[in-house]
Amino acid sequence: MNVRTVGFVLVFKIAAFVIPLGFDTFSVAMMLGLHGKRPFRPALTFACFEAVMPLIGLLLGRRVGARFETRTVVLGGVVLFGVAVCMLKETVEGEGEASKLAFTSLRTTVLAGIGISMDELAIGFPMGVSGLPIPETIAAIALQAFIVTYVGIMAGARLGATFGRRTSKLAAVVAAVSFGVLGAYLIAQRLVRGRPKSSQ
Repeated sequence: MNVRTVGFVLVFKIAAFVIPLGFDTFSVAMMLGLHGKRPFRPALTFACFEAVMPLIGLLLGRRVGARFETRTVVLGGVVLFGVAVCMLKETVEGEGEASKLAFTSLRTTVLAGIGISMDELAIGFPMGVSGLPIPETIAAIALQAFIVTYVGIMAGARLGATFGRRTSKLAAVVAAVSFGVLGAYLIAQRLVRGRPKSSQ
């Protein structure tokens, strides 16, 4: 592949992880807007924590994936399925997560950042085993987190409660389904690639 093709593939792989994260963040941000939160502090908090938390999984995935490539990629796909199930569970349970987030002090801000970024901690592992470059991936996550959170809170503040909640749930479902599909793709791709060719 030429340089342009390699660059396109890299951007596509990063987007495959970052876009579903954006839908998940947007879902929470919408609810924060409905609860009257102002956008800048949550946007900055989410950008920082959503950028830092995946580093742990990325580094672990890189190290483990280098030794057990096929099995580790399959495990990464399973992790994505687990994240998808957790997202759907949170969506069914309603807006409890967003309603508990506060940004009135350093302590509550840190707790809010940790709470919202636990999905990123788990998703960092399949990112690592997929071979995504760390600087570009973390920068993309941070940028989307800030923009999506800011826009989501502003949108939530302007929409009615009923429409805002429906939009928030729809975004969460899209995120969960996207991660489920991505997990299935990683598993299928690795199993097909690792299957021995039949003799002619």
